[in-house]
Amino acid sequence: MRDLQFARNLDWNLLKFFHEIASARSVTNAAKELNRKQPALSLALRRLEERLGVTLCHRGPTGFELTEEGRILAERCQEFADTIREIPARLSDVKAEIRGHLRVMLVSNLVAPVLDEAIAAFHAKYPAVELIVEVAAWTEVVNSLIQHKIDVGISPSRVKRAELAYLDLFTEIHRPYCGRPHPLFGKTVAEPADLAVEAFVLTGADEGDELTQFRVEHGLGRNIAGISDHLEEAKRLAILGVGLCFLPEGYAQPDVDAGRLWPLLSGSNVPCTNMFVVTDPQSPSHTARELFIAEILEQSQPG
Repeated sequence: MRDLQFARNLDWNLLKFFHEIASARSVTNAAKELNRKQPALSLALRRLEERLGVTLCHRGPTGFELTEEGRILAERCQEFADTIREIPARLSDVKAEIRGHLRVMLVSNLVAPVLDEAIAAFHAKYPAVELIVEVAAWTEVVNSLIQHKIDVGISPSRVKRAELAYLDLFTEIHRPYCGRPHPLFGKTVAEPADLAVEAFVLTGADEGDELTQFRVEHGLGRNIAGISDHLEEAKRLAILGVGLCFLPEGYAQPDVDAGRLWPLLSGSNVPCTNMFVVTDPQSPSHTARELFIAEILEQSQPG
């Protein structure tokens, strides 16, 4: 217990300073190496001696000389220094040794810069891990997690299941868009209900609960011009002027910038869907999965 308290209470910088003093065989020379003032190192040496209750060196007209206790401590400090120098290489070796597969399943056409940055950073750190990415409806994402077919799911959630863990990723905003051939292209409507008479292209199984609720509340989509479970095909129909289509804002933005799509509702009165990183804590331990989640958390930090 006494040894444990000693280790906890000792200022380890004192050992570092003593190592430099012993290596340089001079307080003055060590101060120059560390770019510190000589009195500061002399004080550190004295504090270490007081803490240990021994004399570590003799300084005088005959020069600098370690005591027997000083030689023993200097040897241990050299071992510490060698171990510390090896840390970067050892950590690099650990990263290089992490192998295997990381199976990620996400909903289609997800535009999430945080996720992209996390994937890129994860691959840079752990290049030996093979990333397997699949696209599916949100229900299949949840079922695949429960059946341990995948390691990480990225999807919305209608009902959070108690056995799964959910990490907020971002909020996906949906707006109704029309293509250049549509009569409403270039116009902005004030209220969602103003679009109730328009024909819509629906996205079937890809449509989240929040969007369905919003459409029903405002009477949108009763007149159906087309339907596709694949978001890219629903967008194609909207671009061709077949009908209006609710699309994720980030996904539609490149086509808006290119003049192929036009957002009809501005402002905040639009449906939003929360996207989650979903995992199963009961699944077997998986180092790559934990490191990937940690990378998402790091990339999510502001600044």
